[in-house]
Amino acid sequence: MANEIQPVTDWLNSNANKAIRIAKEEQEDIDRVDLQLSRVEYREYQPDAPDDYTNGSALLLYGEGTVLNNGSEEALPQGTFVIPLKGLSVADLNEDSVVLKTERAVYSLTLQ
Repeated sequence: MANEIQPVTDWLNSNANKAIRIAKEEQEDIDRVDLQLSRVEYREYQPDAPDDYTNGSALLLYGEGTVLNNGSEEALPQGTFVIPLKGLSVADLNEDSVVLKTERAVYSLTLQ
């Protein structure tokens, strides 16, 4: 998995300290996160995690941000946005944006 995600990790690392908008589309629901990306981490499988959604390998995007969901804006919990990587495919990667498809959602990351 690490080799498959390397171009995405490289893109994120090259855009550290920049503003990124993340749109997550899951089961006809779209969440939006505006994130001032400070750093990125790749996390391996976590067998002791509390649920299926958070126990797999994931990209952890750290920084200050806000979440817009159902018209309400709130601070990004724990300053971390998690992208679970199960079933990952990179649908599109260019200078200004990345689109990731996973088993559960589509994530569109765009420089602001």
